[in-house]
Amino acid sequence: MQEPTSSHTGQHVPFKQEGWGVALFVVFLAIASAGGAWYVHKTTYKDPTDVRFHAAGTTGAAHY
Repeated sequence: MQEPTSSHTGQHVPFKQEGWGVALFVVFLAIASAGGAWYVHKTTYKDPTDVRFHAAGTTGAAHY
């Protein structure tokens, strides 16, 4: 039985960077998206127990 032979047997195979640029771009885009979402959340989130929080349809202070 013969073993399969390769055209590069015993030779140096050069490293190819195929696709690494796209992979880095996708990773950077994911990190930037997470950072953007965190920033928007921190700047716009109102805690439900915040005294400045008003229910939808109200104009301000509660009318008793």
